[in-house]
Amino acid sequence: MMIVAACAGPGTVSSSTSAGEPLSAASLPDDVRRVVEQFDIPVEQLAWVPADVWADIHVDPVEVVTEESAGGYYEQRAAWARWTADCYTRAGFPAQVFPPGSGQQIRFEGANAAEFATSRAKQVCDAESLLRFPPPPPPQTREQWAAYYERDLERAACLEGEGYEVSQPPSLDAYIDSGGAWDPYEEVGDRVDSGEEWDRLLTVCPPP
Repeated sequence: MMIVAACAGPGTVSSSTSAGEPLSAASLPDDVRRVVEQFDIPVEQLAWVPADVWADIHVDPVEVVTEESAGGYYEQRAAWARWTADCYTRAGFPAQVFPPGSGQQIRFEGANAAEFATSRAKQVCDAESLLRFPPPPPPQTREQWAAYYERDLERAACLEGEGYEVSQPPSLDAYIDSGGAWDPYEEVGDRVDSGEEWDRLLTVCPPP
């Protein structure tokens, strides 16, 4: 089994449209450019996409699901996870969402994990999922940051209730200054001794 990171799009990888030419909105296919511009998707989030993959990516703006149109942050993540797992599966790489109905993890269930990790199908699905489910902008106000902070405090308390010690949380000001870098799950990850226990924690103390 291979766990695909549950985030709104894969990590950024250095790439370009051609040798020496950085990616720009103007260099994208028309339908992709319309989505990028309409939903304010930072073009650098797409810099990892190989230039020859764009021909296989087609997204209509009416198909885009934002946090607002989905009804909330968790609802958008769950929709993203369902669509992406289905995209992998349609391409011949069976995947499932775990826990079912959540937006926490996408698990590739096939035996050919190495082929899947470097496949064109995964590149297409990952790029299209980022366009279809654009990540919300980072918090802009202290009140918005405070909501994220309280969410992480709740996760830390839950993990401690399950027997996992978490360090003293940063102050709200320090949390904001770090860009929300404090993550209770990162602290306990190396102390979880089995896949079954990790699955239990994801269910009992779900991350966003």
